[in-house]
Amino acid sequence: MTVGPFRVSASDFTALARGGGGPAVRTLRLARRSRTLLLIRSIAADPAARAAFGLLCEVARVAPGEVDRVLDHPSVGAWATRTAVAMRRGAAARPAELAFTAAAAAVRAGLPVELEFPPVEVFSLPSLGVVVGPGLAYEPLPEIDLGGWSVQVDLWAGGGVPDGLPVAASVDVPRWRDALGAAWELLTRDHPDLAAECAEVVSVVTPMPSSRSGTSSATLADAFGCVFLSPMPDAETVAVTLAHEAQHSKLVALMDLFALVEPGGEALFYAPWREDPRPAAGLLHGTYAHLGVAGFWRARPGPAAQAEYARWRSAALTAAETLLAGDALTPTGVRFVAEMATVLRAWCAEPLPPSAEAVAAAEAAAHRARWQAAHGPLPERSSRVS
Repeated sequence: MTVGPFRVSASDFTALARGGGGPAVRTLRLARRSRTLLLIRSIAADPAARAAFGLLCEVARVAPGEVDRVLDHPSVGAWATRTAVAMRRGAAARPAELAFTAAAAAVRAGLPVELEFPPVEVFSLPSLGVVVGPGLAYEPLPEIDLGGWSVQVDLWAGGGVPDGLPVAASVDVPRWRDALGAAWELLTRDHPDLAAECAEVVSVVTPMPSSRSGTSSATLADAFGCVFLSPMPDAETVAVTLAHEAQHSKLVALMDLFALVEPGGEALFYAPWREDPRPAAGLLHGTYAHLGVAGFWRARPGPAAQAEYARWRSAALTAAETLLAGDALTPTGVRFVAEMATVLRAWCAEPLPPSAEAVAAAEAAAHRARWQAAHGPLPERSSRVS
């Protein structure tokens, strides 16, 4: 089990800032695995976790790939972050729960498991499933193999999802196989670079309940690799949502390696896609995600796609220029956002049918009006909110 250091070349950094990344995306995934391992090593200093860490090290000697598979599971990163932070603060923590991670790796490797497990309501083995019988017999997580992209469907039975993020009570696996398969076919056919990025950073899909107000999606910073998705009406909607969430995942991992936002800033900003003011880090995340969304629609045919492209290229540029006009970014962050803005300015100069521009302008104006009604007028030359 090795830990970094991880380096991103200047050219890879630029590629990531411009919305892509290519091979650098795999570096980000490996760096996130290294972060999880560092957190687990800190947790293993507690006597309650030492036996489990010893087993994890034993498995790593004979089956390192199985350990990597478990460490990459989003629930392990989320648990390790939550536990390490609590231990550092002297708050209530359960380091003994490392036993579940170690047991999952041992089961994958076919090694015996001789550990004491802490009492839990649901006994979950990360990346495998929920234990339902003696000898660590488990109900496996559904896995959808689409050829070039394999994802598990996980409802997080062992917990770890924030209370405000709804998870479906059950999963219709055939329905999700069809939905993800159609989106994957679209991505591999029309957006191969984006398909490769999604395959690299998305390993788990967690279904959310249907919503009367539309579709929902989310990623959790500490659960790298998981995308939360509500049912969506068509393959194109699933595909653009994956593009959006993959951008968040890439930026989360990149911000482990580079400080892009100055710490301690309290300023809030207008985001052209949110109904609430956003801190600088949130605005940066939204801008990067909508750079990806704009790039997706730029490559799609038809009037509806042109209107979406017009809307989000302009919105993302507005947000990027807001960040560049303020003092919330570090020097590295300024370089990152400047690259985004360069791409977006070029896109905004591309001609589109007046009808697409009109639809986008009307939607942007309606959003600003709603926001101003709730939060007050925007300054004339800046979207910053004091």
